[in-house]
This record gives sequence, C-alpha cells and structure tokens, in this order.
Amino acid sequence: MTSTVPAPAGPAFWMTNPGITPKGSRKEFVDPADIPWTDWLMPGTRFKLLYANLVSGSFTVILEVDPGVQATPHWHMGNVQAYILDGGFHYHQDDPGRTGTYTCEVAGAVHQPIAPEGTTMLAFVEGPIAGYLPDGQLGVVADARLHYYMARDNNAVALTQVVDYATDPSLDMHGEAQR
Repeated sequence: MTSTVPAPAGPAFWMTNPGITPKGSRKEFVDPADIPWTDWLMPGTRFKLLYANLVSGSFTVILEVDPGVQATPHWHMGNVQAYILDGGFHYHQDDPGRTGTYTCEVAGAVHQPIAPEGTTMLAFVEGPIAGYLPDGQLGVVADARLHYYMARDNNAVALTQVVDYATDPSLDMHGEAQR
C-alpha cells in the first residue's frame, strides 16, 4: 500500500509581502571615474576599490598596471576573476590576455604575470593574495581589509560598497562618527 503526501503549498521561508529595502544614503550606481586611484603594492600599479566585504574577504577592484611591470611571485588563496578592459598581460607568452578577454586565477595558483604594454582590468577577488619578495620570503598578505585601509587612507572609499561586521552603531561603515 502506498500513501500520497500532498505537495507543500510553498517554501516556509518565502516572504508574502517583503516590501522594498530602504535605499538610505547609499548610491546604487557608481561611476568609477569618480573614484581616485590608490597606489597599489608594486611600483607602477594602482587600483580603485569598488567593493570590499570585510567579513568574507572578497573585494572588487579596477587595477591599472603600467607597461613593462611584472608582478612578484604571488599565491592566490582564493579565486580571482579578471576581465581585461584595456591592454593585456600574460603568464606565458603563448597564451596572452588582451582587451576583452577573461581569466580565472584559481585558488592555489602561484604565478608571476607581466604586462608588456600595460593593462587595466576589472578583478573580482575571492580571498587574500600572498606576495613574495625576491628572496622568497613572504612580503604581504593582501586581503579586502588591507585594500580598504589603503583606499581609505587615500580618501578613496566614499563610493565604495563596504560590508563589515556590525559594530558600534554610532559609527558608519568607514569608522567615522555618524551625523
């Protein structure tokens, strides 16, 4: 004998009247041209921080690299997805990235890219990047928080979307007193 179980009416978690999230003072759309460049970790490089999740460690940047700059060897602790907006770079000369192409630098990858003609890219970073010095010693672990602090110190976070742990409610997301 078999019994029939009626299908549920709908997921128990479904909102019947969710309303709309209040916008507040947050901008929905940002023109990256309004964000100042912040010097990055290597000479000849700079970034614009679009998004920083200080909880998960992910962040989004526009990265600009001058012609001829070669990165130091670095290790990706999370994936990095990049879309090349201008110029190009490569890890190996037989497989160059160029304007309009995409790459995913997978977690665990260790490499040393070079941008012979320079490049500008949009990068979605899902975890820290460990940069090594020429002698092989660890030089920096560049995570979302480091990028946020670098941009903040350059007065370049007013338009950055920031996610952080809930802290003192009298402070805004940039650690400034609310008005």
